[in-house]
Amino acid sequence: MPDYLHEGKRDIQGVRVSAFALNHPGGCFGYCLSKDGKKVVYATDNELEIQAGDVFPDQTDSGPLRKMPQELIELAREADLLIADAQYDDEGYVARRAWGHSSCFSATDLAIQAKVKHLVLFHHDPEDTDRGLDQKVLDCQHRATRHGAPMVVSAAREGVELKL
Repeated sequence: MPDYLHEGKRDIQGVRVSAFALNHPGGCFGYCLSKDGKKVVYATDNELEIQAGDVFPDQTDSGPLRKMPQELIELAREADLLIADAQYDDEGYVARRAWGHSSCFSATDLAIQAKVKHLVLFHHDPEDTDRGLDQKVLDCQHRATRHGAPMVVSAAREGVELKL
């Protein structure tokens, strides 16, 4: 039987791997991988729920940062790379609450609060177009810039390799 990593920490071939539960129907795990001072956090199939008092939908991108789970902020704190569920924009998320996926703006707010260096929007909606994904990236980068975060925002794409 395979040796699965559930919640907890383990060293695997020199990489410190931490697993943590995510917010998804049926359950899901995210992973934090650290080695030689570099940190990558993978948190897809995760719904960052809109909290009471958050501006949503924020059509003019003028609201404050949304409230994020403190534990998730700490897990992603100063990550070199955060690969996060950003399946929808706010409009798409409105009709799909409790499906286990996030608005790209919520993922951006998480990354800003965690002081992430590079956010990769992941788990794209199958109905999105390349142009739509490019617009999400621009909108999320604008949001980060507006909040004074010097991070890079990009979209996951097949075949792309990132070097840390």
